[in-house]
Amino acid sequence: MSSNDIAIRVSNLSKCYHIYDAPRDRLKQFVLPRLQRLARQPSKQYFREFWALKDVSFEVKKGETVGIIGRNGSGKSTLLQMICGTLNPTSGSIQTNGRIAALLELGSGFNPEFTGRENVYMNAAVLGLNQSEVDERFEEITEFAGIGEFIDQPVKTYSSGMTVRLAFAISVCVEPDILIVDEALAVGDAAFQFKCMERLQSLTQSGTTLLFVSHDMSMVKNFCESAIYLQSGSKRVQGSPEEIAELYFIDIRDEQKRNQAAKQRVTVKPFLGKRRGIAFGTDDGKIESIQFEPDGGQSAIFKMGGLARVTIEVTYKDTVLYPRLSLLIQDQRMVNIGGRHFNLDGKSSGGGIKRAKVDIDIPICFTPGRYHVTARLEDRRSDQLMMPIDKQVGVLMFEVSGSNGDFLGPVALDIHQLSI
Repeated sequence: MSSNDIAIRVSNLSKCYHIYDAPRDRLKQFVLPRLQRLARQPSKQYFREFWALKDVSFEVKKGETVGIIGRNGSGKSTLLQMICGTLNPTSGSIQTNGRIAALLELGSGFNPEFTGRENVYMNAAVLGLNQSEVDERFEEITEFAGIGEFIDQPVKTYSSGMTVRLAFAISVCVEPDILIVDEALAVGDAAFQFKCMERLQSLTQSGTTLLFVSHDMSMVKNFCESAIYLQSGSKRVQGSPEEIAELYFIDIRDEQKRNQAAKQRVTVKPFLGKRRGIAFGTDDGKIESIQFEPDGGQSAIFKMGGLARVTIEVTYKDTVLYPRLSLLIQDQRMVNIGGRHFNLDGKSSGGGIKRAKVDIDIPICFTPGRYHVTARLEDRRSDQLMMPIDKQVGVLMFEVSGSNGDFLGPVALDIHQLSI
């Protein structure tokens, strides 16, 4: 990928903080190691290291919308602050291409003693706009913020909702190349959130790159093209929002029930596909192979109305009481279209392991385009209670050729007109 196509490149980024147990230890660290080195003695460290972020790397293409998720303390805000340039990394590098506007902590960048009007001009100047450019945008900013006559009152008199309204209005109306939003929209009311999402969609359609942090997984799944999952300061995995959100919720559930002996920790597993992808599950089993027949490949082209056969081989422990295999069909954006799960009746292969081979026929009732197949080996106790043993996300890819005809949407439904 050409560097001109990249909006943000983060390489091996780390941030370490020094934690002192007592104020005097900070003074000791400032003075004593120097004296110890002068005396040719081993220098002593009077602080503990806390790595808020460790060895994180990723790229964001121009015009891409990327969600960043993770628990509190996982390093999300630290990462965004370093991308914005308000925090220096301990190691690693960041490259950005274009003007960055950021909506981070509530009211950050505002002087509480200044009026809203004064803060608009001050923040826009920081983003590189001159006074005439701000004059041209000022009416749009105040109209979007919708705070009325309070625009000429000190910001310290604003409510949290008014503050975020003005901050967001400035960020989106200066036409940034890169926009970074850190959970700030959670403060606004429902009507304002809807208004913000409409503006964000408009910006991304015009080519703005968006980094979006939110604990609202439905918003991430519906709005973002990909997602990055941070865990304890490290990038655990990156992939489609639907799958990353599922792994995130499984981790939360696993953590809540970690003291139950029957629960297995969900980990990232080897991906079977030839392209970049993700897989996760427990150590209770794995998908050994998955391919289209009769060619044995992981990609294929089918005609509308045809049939695709998929062969899957799995192994799992005989302690898995409800083994199932699910197959999910997803569109080009990895949004689920449909699928089905099948019972497994594996044969013992020794050592407490069972092996099963499944042939599945998929009717190609999809309109022309690109589609993905996700396979999931699971312990399914009910429709509401399922633990993935091995989920291979988008491991197969197929193209559907032909003409749309009169069909609308991704699935060619057999709908007929009744005679009049």
